[in-house]
Amino acid sequence: MRSLAGQLYRRYSPRRFCAIVRLLNEHASLHDGLFESNVYGRPYVSFGGLVLSPAERHELAGLTRVFYSVYEKAMREIIREPSARLRSLGWPENLEHALRREPANLFLTPLGRFDFALDTAGVWRLMEFNSDTPSGAQEVTLVEERQWRYLQRLDGRLARLNPAIEDAMRQALTDEAFFAPEPEGVPSSEGPRLNPKIGLLVQGRHLTDLAQVSYYADILKKSGQDVVVGDISNFNLLAGQIYLLGQPVDAIYRLFPVENLSIEPVFAAFLQSTLNGWLKSLNNLRGFFAQSKAIMAWIWQHRQSEIFTPEEQAVITRHLPETYLVEDLSADFDYSSFIVKEFYGREGSEVYNGATLTPEGWQQCREWRTFVAQKRIEIAPVEHLMPDEDWHGVELVEAFPCVGSFIFGGEWGGCYTRIGGKITDSFAQFIPTLTENSSL
Repeated sequence: MRSLAGQLYRRYSPRRFCAIVRLLNEHASLHDGLFESNVYGRPYVSFGGLVLSPAERHELAGLTRVFYSVYEKAMREIIREPSARLRSLGWPENLEHALRREPANLFLTPLGRFDFALDTAGVWRLMEFNSDTPSGAQEVTLVEERQWRYLQRLDGRLARLNPAIEDAMRQALTDEAFFAPEPEGVPSSEGPRLNPKIGLLVQGRHLTDLAQVSYYADILKKSGQDVVVGDISNFNLLAGQIYLLGQPVDAIYRLFPVENLSIEPVFAAFLQSTLNGWLKSLNNLRGFFAQSKAIMAWIWQHRQSEIFTPEEQAVITRHLPETYLVEDLSADFDYSSFIVKEFYGREGSEVYNGATLTPEGWQQCREWRTFVAQKRIEIAPVEHLMPDEDWHGVELVEAFPCVGSFIFGGEWGGCYTRIGGKITDSFAQFIPTLTENSSL
C-alpha cells in the first residue's frame, strides 16, 4: 500500500495544490451533496490517493467476503442465545422478541462496510463492521471518479478498484427489496414479489444523510424502481398501512440509528408491520445488532467454534484483534495494550487508549457494561499532503488510513478510505483508494 502524497508534493506548487483541494471540496458540496466538506475549517475531501497493489486488493476482497460469512453465522447463533447473554451483549430486553422473530432478510445487510487497517507487519486487521448505515456512497462514486481522472495525469497505470460500484449498490438494495419477508409460522409466498415501493427514511436536519438517501433514490430510479424519500416526521401508520410522505410504502431503508426511530410514536407500528411481513425493513434489527462491537467479542470468544470453517477460524485468529467484553474482565486486568470502545461508539467517540486510561476510568467503563477491550493495532502510517491552516502552503505529514471495505449483497464492492489520526474521528479526510492496472 502506497500513498501518492510524495508525487503530488513534487508535481504541484503549494498554491496550485491548495486551489485544487478547494475546488474539489466546493464541487463535492455543491454537486455531490457532501455539505460537510469543510470540517472545523479543514477540508473533508483530500487531494491524493492510496494505492493498493493487485495482491493487496485481492486479499482485502477475500477477507471481506470471509468476514461477511463469519458475521452471518455469528448472528444466526447469537439471536438464539439466552436472554441474559443478549443483555450482556447490549441488546435491550424490550426488543428481544422482535430480534428473535423478525423475518430473515436475503442478506445480513444489503450495504455494509468492514473497516480495516494495515498494521506495521503488513497484516490487514479488522477494526469494526459498519453493518447498518455505512457512509461513503457519493465519495466512492462521484468524488472518486473525478479525482481518479486528475490522478491519472500523475500515473496512467492507476485504476479504480471497482468502476461498477454504483451498480453494485443499486443491485444489492433492489435484490433485498424484492425478497419477500416470510414471518415465522406463515406459509411461504408463491411467485415473484410485485415491484415494491421503497421508502428511504432519513432525519432531514442531517443534510449529508439527506443527500446520501437522495443519491440512493437517484440510482434506484435509474433502474425503474418506485422510490420516495422522507423525514422521520413524515413516517405514519394509517389503516394498517405504513406511509412515508403521504405515500404507502412496501419496504424501508433507514439512514439513521435505529434507537432514534425507537423513541418515535410510530415505532410500535413499524415493528408490528415488519414482524407480520407487511413491511420489509431492508436494514433490520439483526443487521443493526451486527454493528455492535460486542459481536466482535463474541466472535473472538468463539473463534475455534465448529460453526466456522477452518478458513474462517484462521482468518478470525489472524485478522481480528483479540476483543473482550469489559464486564467479562477482572478489575485488575492489564488494559494498557488495549483500546477500550463503546459498543456503538461512532466517529471515534467513546474510545479510550488503555495506555492513558486511569484506573477510575477503567472502573467506570466496567460499570457502564457497554464497552469492549480490543488489542491495540500498530497501524502502518503513510505520507499525506494537505493545506496548512492559512491555505497558503502545504504540509507533508504522517497519517493513518482506515480502509473501509464494502460488502454489497454478499459481494465485495470496493473501498472507502478515511485518513487522519490513529483513531478515525470526524476530522478524518476522505482519500480515494485505487489500484494499479497490471495489464498496462
